[in-house]
Amino acid sequence: MFSGDKLAELRVKRGFTQIELAEMIHVSFHTILRWEKERRLPDASHLSALAETLDTTVGYLMGEETCDNADGSLWNFEKEAVVAVPLLDSSLVACAGWGFGDMDDVIPESSTSLFVAKDDLGRIGEQRPYAVKVEGDSMQEAGIPDGARITINPEEPVYNGDSILVKWGRRGDLAVKWYYEYKDHIELRSSNPGKYPPIIISKEEIAEEMDAGNMDFFRICGKVMSVSVIPKRGI
Repeated sequence: MFSGDKLAELRVKRGFTQIELAEMIHVSFHTILRWEKERRLPDASHLSALAETLDTTVGYLMGEETCDNADGSLWNFEKEAVVAVPLLDSSLVACAGWGFGDMDDVIPESSTSLFVAKDDLGRIGEQRPYAVKVEGDSMQEAGIPDGARITINPEEPVYNGDSILVKWGRRGDLAVKWYYEYKDHIELRSSNPGKYPPIIISKEEIAEEMDAGNMDFFRICGKVMSVSVIPKRGI
């Protein structure tokens, strides 16, 4: 997890004031202050800039390494054990219930990030992993409760039984479901089938919609790779 104390320690060790460091990485003084107090977390690009400027690694700033200096401090997927994954805005919520419409696309653009172990992300390709917040209880028994933050990887292959983020239907509904493909149809299952019956989509219907120009009638946005849950307070 990101350490504001390590950031402050390194800044002082390198002889920078908060104002000087802010100017060097093109952020405000207040942003540096919030990071050091851990009131906010830097995103992937700012973590990279901090590591380069302070001659350290993202792994050290994340508490994954004990040494504050290593050859080649620039952050990348090949060297770091922890990856900053963009968390999509709350208006783009992955609905783990019936799904919801009015979503044009799923684009990993956000100033907020989740920090995920690289080994948990699977293959990294041109379509980078991103995270979304789940709304609904249909995947509760699958370990994806209401309010969970899930990491999605568009590059990972999907097999029967995998949890996926999927866009489907003429409304462009977005949902988190178990995926099953059969000869003539696709089935999207919830872990609570009594409350949320399976969604059956015929391959013929998908083909007809795509021929009509509705290319997003059925689209797998990516495989669910990890789940982050914030504990609830006691009653």
